[in-house]
Formats: sequence, structure tokens, C-alpha cells
Amino acid sequence: MKERILDRISSPSDLKDLTPAQLGQLATDIRDEMVLVTSKNGGHLAPNLGVVELTIGLHLAIDTPKDKIVWDVGHQSYVHKLLTGRRDKFSTLRQYAGLSGFPKQSESPHDCFDTGHASNSLSIALGMAQARDQLESDETIVAVIGDGSMTGGLAFEALNQAGHVKASLIVILNDNEMSIDGNVGALSSYLDRIRLDPTYNRFRHDVESALRCIPAVGEKMISFGETWKTAIKQFLVPGMLFEDLGFKYIGPIDGHDIKAVENSVQMAKTIGGPILIHA
Repeated sequence: MKERILDRISSPSDLKDLTPAQLGQLATDIRDEMVLVTSKNGGHLAPNLGVVELTIGLHLAIDTPKDKIVWDVGHQSYVHKLLTGRRDKFSTLRQYAGLSGFPKQSESPHDCFDTGHASNSLSIALGMAQARDQLESDETIVAVIGDGSMTGGLAFEALNQAGHVKASLIVILNDNEMSIDGNVGALSSYLDRIRLDPTYNRFRHDVESALRCIPAVGEKMISFGETWKTAIKQFLVPGMLFEDLGFKYIGPIDGHDIKAVENSVQMAKTIGGPILIHA
């Protein structure tokens, strides 16, 4: 049987010795392990399949348990558990006397707060950041929150306060457009606007039509459509709300690209202050 890269990982520090190819294989190993265990024990499979590379990249950029990760969607922490010394017990997930399906401080020092799914991660992270500053310490504090959780009032209050006090913390917005039911409210509309706004769609159609009229190269230019659509999206929408709230905005980035996540978190650490990474 081929050795799994996952079997070499006892702590996040082990990730730093892996090549890019090995990190890619690790992501595959993690997905296979989660499918195997949740098919027997039940659990929240889909939310965790979507944050494999994001979690690996995050752990490459920080140093838990000194640095802190607050998971707003607590049941999205399976990958985190596999990377933080709980691989051998992962088969006991959600079983009596086994691993919890959520972060649990009594289970591991890498779990800094017991979270469920309540839009409270930003408030928790802000409290940790301000306590760190009072103690004149230097931990990196990261909150990972989904676009559904971000529509909660508690999250808005924390964004407002963090921007006001210029707290040094990193917010990763996992904008996967997924929740039990459709997201509602102004922020959801803000994040959706670029896909739904008729002005954007009409502009996109007009640009594409114009490109098709260019001999020889028009079709090739259209083949790069995703690139220019992303540029339009960045020009028209992203970042404005968060910048106005006092956050530096990074993104959108590909949350399934380990290196992109790692580099973005490293950049955020260098910049300092309140940073939002849109992944």
C-alpha cells in the first residue's frame, strides 16, 4: 500500500518540509480520509471538502498553538484536526468518547475556542487580539468565517469595532456561496452583485461582442474571459465595504490554491492592522 503523506503529519510544523507536489497529495489524502470516516460516522463532509487547501495554506503561514485560529463554522474544522495531531483518533469522530465534530479546547491546544456556528468568530478574534495587545504579546489571530455567517449582526458589530480600534487581526472570508438555505441581506447582495447585476452582464456581453470583431486574436482574447471578468469584478465591487470599515482588503484569491492562501496570510501578517482576505 502506498504511503500517505497524511501519515507523516503529526503537527502543522511537519507541513513546512513538504514540496508543492506533496502538499497537493496531502490534500487528496485528507479528502479521502474525511470521506472514509464520515461515510461511517456521519458528519459535515461538504464544508470540510471545501476548505482543505485553505486550511493547509493557513497552517503553513502561521504557528499554532501559539497563533490562534477561530473557526466560525465549527464543524468545518475536520482538516484542522487532521493537521494538529489528531489523525490517529480521527476514526472516532463524533463517537462516544471520541473526537468532537467541533473545535474543543479540552481536546487540543490548537483549538483556542469552542465554537459552533453563530457568527461570533470575529468578536472572539477581536477580543483575543485586544488581550494580546494588552499583554504586549505577538500572536497572529485569524478568524475564518463563511459568507453565510458574515451576514449575522454579531459579525457586523465586530467588523465595525475592529476597524475602529485598528486591531491587528486577520479575517478570512470563505465566500463559497454555500449554506443550509439561501443567504439574505445587504452583504449577501453585495457579494452576489457581480454575478446578478444586469449592468455588469450587459457590459460583459458588449465587451465580448467587441472582441469577436477583432480579426485573428478576438477569440483568443475571449478565452481569457475569466481573467478580465475578475478584473471587472475587482473594479466594480470587492473591497469597498471592508475598506470603508477600516480593513485592508486582499482578494479575491483562489481558496483552493495552497500557495495563494499562504502568501496572502503572510502578506497580511506583514501589513498589520485589521485585514480581510476574500477567498
